[in-house]
Amino acid sequence: MKNDLLRSIAAERSQLAGPAQRIAEIVLDDPEAVIKMSMAELSRAAETSDPTVVRFFRRFSCEDYQDFKVRLAQGLIPQAPFDYEPITQSDGPQSLCAKIVTNSLHAIQRFASDVDATAIDKAVDKLMEARSVFLFGLGISETIAFDAEHKLFRLGLHCRTVMDSQKQLLIAPTLRSDEVAVFFSHSGATKSLVTAASMARSKGAYTIAITAPGSRLTQTCDLTIGVPAYENTELYTPLTARINHLLVVNMLVTMLGSRQGHELPDNLTALDSWITNKFVD
Repeated sequence: MKNDLLRSIAAERSQLAGPAQRIAEIVLDDPEAVIKMSMAELSRAAETSDPTVVRFFRRFSCEDYQDFKVRLAQGLIPQAPFDYEPITQSDGPQSLCAKIVTNSLHAIQRFASDVDATAIDKAVDKLMEARSVFLFGLGISETIAFDAEHKLFRLGLHCRTVMDSQKQLLIAPTLRSDEVAVFFSHSGATKSLVTAASMARSKGAYTIAITAPGSRLTQTCDLTIGVPAYENTELYTPLTARINHLLVVNMLVTMLGSRQGHELPDNLTALDSWITNKFVD
């Protein structure tokens, strides 16, 4: 992913020792300037030596200083705007279906460069530690919460979806420090959901937002898994905006299954036949 290097440096900055931390701060504060620096100039700016700079870029799997600058530059290339094909009354069945698929694919491809794997990894840690997991969603986000409940339940987690804003506001202040509350929201601006998150966090529950970066919900929760709201995704096809939320659920479930030692973590064990009650030919 294009911005992996900057994200990796930001994630490890607090773990770095003095000179390496100074290099990290210079890179994160002004990456454009670093791209134009020679290694000697970066060494002087960080008040350290060339060998320290070498150890720094090798820590992030860069072959040499030039490779380090190239990868840094790639992370600064502006993302192309979300390529959305409007659906109109003149679209026939074939055109309409093709546009839905195309718009969905473009949303997924854009998200591939934006997904924060570090946040997902941390969320899995918290889910595994939790005594109980509560899943909050309103409107169409309820479907995402239900999907998460179904999959997490099959991995053995004690989880529960909480629908209806009044019920959410009643349950949120009862949560405790050994519980996790996950909030699903496309906009991150729904007042009752933000209020419920604030209540849950104030009582010690660990709160996770799966929502638009920079929203009110992200400011309220302990951890955010950002799902950007790309241009025009709610004009005619709001479901394309939810596809990436479903992908985040799959990422969480797969990583959780892997941690639990499942041989095929991206495949859930089939439910018992008495639950699904299928016909057997």
